[in-house]
Amino acid sequence: MKQFFLAAIAAVTVAVQAAGVRADEGWFAGVDLLYLAPKLSGAGFDNIFYHGSPVPQFGDGNVESELDFAQRVSLGYEGEQGGGVQVRWFTFDNTTGYVGVGRDGSGTVPIAGDLGIELDAFDAEFIQRGKFSVWDWVGTAGVRYAQYEIREQASDEFEWEDFDEAVWFGLAGTEFQGAGPTFSAMGSRPVFFEEMSFFGRVRTALLYGDIEQDNIYLIGGGPLEITDEFVQVWEFQAGANFEFEFDAFDLVASIFWEAQRWDSDSNLLGDLALHGFGTYVGVEY
Repeated sequence: MKQFFLAAIAAVTVAVQAAGVRADEGWFAGVDLLYLAPKLSGAGFDNIFYHGSPVPQFGDGNVESELDFAQRVSLGYEGEQGGGVQVRWFTFDNTTGYVGVGRDGSGTVPIAGDLGIELDAFDAEFIQRGKFSVWDWVGTAGVRYAQYEIREQASDEFEWEDFDEAVWFGLAGTEFQGAGPTFSAMGSRPVFFEEMSFFGRVRTALLYGDIEQDNIYLIGGGPLEITDEFVQVWEFQAGANFEFEFDAFDLVASIFWEAQRWDSDSNLLGDLALHGFGTYVGVEY
């Protein structure tokens, strides 16, 4: 899958270089206002909070969350040959409820409480735009630094003391920090009228970093630490763009569906997923 995605990026780049590119050059900036619902399965909850348990746990639960607010800010410059640079910052920082059922040596135990979920991703990358037939294509390649944290809240209602083996009395959770390459491809084409276009975008980030986990079991005399952990992030967007030209600048607005997934080799991130919709407002000078 990764090889296919990189081959697609290369194909888009070749097509872009062989076709005509956008004649305008200048700065662009914008903000995505996102409304995303986090999803964390019972198995994901087990990986975050019960890792190292002497008794196999079965969460059989889910996050009880409506759409939560997040945002993404972007700033960049595009030259007249379609090449340029951009920086992006995505942040999701919300509290959500979790309801499930756990199991210890004495039987099943209900689980209910609040989880704090915080994600930050900083991208710095090169961009290349070009036209192929009626499609406008943009490929990017750069680097991402990301922070990921899921932790029970200080006012939690998790009844850890109901578990016979529980020995951790701090705030349980998992934290990851890492960096690595990121790639994306976006295609758009006009629909109905010239100012409106349909677009689809896919992005992946391949991150390497460290995980630190505190759960209700004391592992090796303290928190579990994993160095050189591999984390893969997938992001998808699809929607409609609207562009309006003024004398000094162009105004761009979008509405779209978005989904994200954060996976790790150790599964200690719980395979968190986000999905929902977003709106974008930006200007091009």
